[in-house]
Amino acid sequence: MVKQGLGRTMFLLIGLVLIFAILRCQIWENPADRLNRIMAQKRAQYTIDIHAKELDEFLKLLPEYKKFGFDKDFYVPYLDVLPSGALDWKKRIWFLYHHWDANRFYYVQQRLIYLLQALEIRRDAQAIIDLVLSKEEIDDVAEQMIELQKQRIKAAEMSFSELILISAREKELKKLLK
Repeated sequence: MVKQGLGRTMFLLIGLVLIFAILRCQIWENPADRLNRIMAQKRAQYTIDIHAKELDEFLKLLPEYKKFGFDKDFYVPYLDVLPSGALDWKKRIWFLYHHWDANRFYYVQQRLIYLLQALEIRRDAQAIIDLVLSKEEIDDVAEQMIELQKQRIKAAEMSFSELILISAREKELKKLLK
């Protein structure tokens, strides 16, 4: 009788294992697989422009990044390799923990610095145009100045959505990125 009960229990366990194997029911998820899936989804959404959701996530992480001193002695524009290749183990773990691609994090940081500078250039150029146009008499030199300032505005490339996004949060960005 004991053998018969043990046989049924074994048969039941083997049956459950087979059912789980057939249906591929996953009782436990590998954290590395989950991280790879999250990062693949994020990488698929990357564009040249920075979007509001990405900016919000970046601005939440930047104070912590600075608090740990990760911004010290790590200047991205002077690197010969991608930033992810120059990170030490502490930074790598920090980026993995926060589900951020290190290369994208530094891209967003550098792009925001560029956009803030481009915004200043656009404002300065527009102020010069307004000043020249406010004069009663516009000569050839004034027209050349206006044309030069229009070229400066065009050279400061940014999309309209980025212009609005950066303009709305300019003070906060300047404070965090200084």
